[in-house]
Amino acid sequence: MTLIVHPKYPEIVGVRTVKLLTGFTVHLTFTDGSEREIDLEQYLWGPVFEPIRSDLREFAQVFVDPIGQTLAWPNGADIAPETLYYGDQPAPWAVKETISRRPARKPRARPARPIAKSKTKRRVRAAAR
Repeated sequence: MTLIVHPKYPEIVGVRTVKLLTGFTVHLTFTDGSEREIDLEQYLWGPVFEPIRSDLREFAQVFVDPIGQTLAWPNGADIAPETLYYGDQPAPWAVKETISRRPARKPRARPARPIAKSKTKRRVRAAAR
């Protein structure tokens, strides 16, 4: 399933299959055909992952969500495929691009305008005399 088709962005890779190994380690096959063994313990933080992290039987219920192609669990927890695919590196579309541009023009200097006295102040002064 291709979500984005644009020459600037690579195809978004999803998870095709997951196979449990030992502990929190799984063998993943991605939609581009690549395979990786990943220890998921580093990703299992936060309240939604607490039951999964504390019980290997809960962890063993991991499956591939067919819609988002993510790793998911019955309690609603999931891990995005780009997190698993790129690991510690940012996804290519998340890297800030540098665009070379001409330097901005300096604003023209404008002469300062005199501050006009308000009519109200003149009336107050005239009334005070």
